[in-house]
Amino acid sequence: MTAPAATLSYHDHLRSQAQDVWDAIFAHPFLQELGAGTLRDDQFLFFVRQDYLYLADFARALCLAAAKADNLDTLEIFATRAAAVVAVERNLHTNWSVRLNVTAAELSSGKRAPITQAYTRHLLAVAHSATLAETVAALLPCYWIYWEVGKRLAHSLPDHPLYAEWIQAYASDGFGENVQQQLDLIDRLAITATPAEQARLEEHFMQSCRYEYLFWDQAYTLNQWKI
Repeated sequence: MTAPAATLSYHDHLRSQAQDVWDAIFAHPFLQELGAGTLRDDQFLFFVRQDYLYLADFARALCLAAAKADNLDTLEIFATRAAAVVAVERNLHTNWSVRLNVTAAELSSGKRAPITQAYTRHLLAVAHSATLAETVAALLPCYWIYWEVGKRLAHSLPDHPLYAEWIQAYASDGFGENVQQQLDLIDRLAITATPAEQARLEEHFMQSCRYEYLFWDQAYTLNQWKI
């Protein structure tokens, strides 16, 4: 493991380790076309349906992180975020899917595609078996990458109203405040982490970043189980 530079926060160090993956995410045609308003509706719908399933397990991982909390403030962060994912994100995804002619019942009865299955199993495995810091590191890319994507694409919103709404949701100040909570938390927890634990933080963070790229790619290619 390469030690973080003294001038970097720990979360900046994590990002520097994953910069190549982040650059690939920002350049992915799914996001480029979403930002231009030219992404096909079936690709966006595939993404929404899989993200809905993903977020159910993401909320479960947040609950497991809450159980590991080292103080009441941290417990409140994860309990609040888990409730928000279930309520706010579910309502958003249901709204988007209905506008693409998929009912709420159809949305909730969907099946996980390969990357959705692999990514959620990764998060839940870390949340079940690893430390609080490791769990935060594994969960962080989902928050952080969406915020960065939202901010980038918000500079020039597409004419497509649904895509513009999606971008604004993740570029919002409220979502940014949630992300900053997680960045502050990983910085605090990394201070007392051993070198061995910090190596695991990097590993979990990188794995989640790679899955974020594959999640976009899965939606762009409409990748389902082959057999």
